Amino acid sequence: MRRIVVLLALAAVTAVPALAQDAAKDQKVDVTGAWEMSVGGPMGAMAMTLDFKQEGETLTGTQVSEFGENPLTGTVKGAEIIFTISFDTPDGKMSITHKGQVDGDAITGTADGPMGSINWTAKRKK
Repeated sequence: MRRIVVLLALAAVTAVPALAQDAAKDQKVDVTGAWEMSVGGPMGAMAMTLDFKQEGETLTGTQVSEFGENPLTGTVKGAEIIFTISFDTPDGKMSITHKGQVDGDAITGTADGPMGSINWTAKRKK
């Protein structure tokens, strides 16, 4: 009997993290609106504005920085956000893919492009 209780307790403890991961995937978020974004870099943080429009899992919008305004497209699945910003450079078109986790009015993630990977954060504008 004691062995059964221990096995049931062990099964419950190991199931909780798996259930929590499934809950995070099922979490519905809506990132529509303006966000203040900060991107780390070798010369210090760079501030940008993101304007998201979310319809279901589809994400569109714009990113505005000191270099201008660029369109973005992506997805939001549960708390996971992925979007790509494409822009023209003197060497041709460049794309940077941003991946992150939405936590209420904050997002943290990484951006990957031709120059490597960099961390970024964003906070919803009030």
